[in-house]
Amino acid sequence: MKTFCAILALLSLVLTDTAHCADARKPLDEEFQRGFMKGEYDLIGRKPDSTTTYTGRVTLRVDGNTLYASRTIEGKTVEGKIRFETGGDSVPIVRLSFTLDGVEYEATYLWQSDLDNYPRFTGTLHRIDNKTKTAGIEALFPIHK
Repeated sequence: MKTFCAILALLSLVLTDTAHCADARKPLDEEFQRGFMKGEYDLIGRKPDSTTTYTGRVTLRVDGNTLYASRTIEGKTVEGKIRFETGGDSVPIVRLSFTLDGVEYEATYLWQSDLDNYPRFTGTLHRIDNKTKTAGIEALFPIHK
């Protein structure tokens, strides 16, 4: 019985991966993605050009056809706008643009579904004016309610 269950589990992974590859050429369904991603996230990061780390909270909300982000770190909240893209090999990415203390930033996140079928984001953070020498890093983890 254990062997049968292991075979079924392996077959399930193969079929899921095959289905994912077949869908990789389809255009992004941004409406689905906006609905899937909206919610609250814990944020862990490291500032660009620094070794300083931070934690915070990000709230993603939908307004019409746009996904907006509210980032709260150390009591300071900034608003940003997300756009969807597809990277090389059809990798789904999102870009978040926002301004903090008069400096424009962009975060580029890879995203995927975690083991509980919630979105999880990891990526880099840099200044839009190309003055970043070492990109910052961030990870967003969903807050389960």
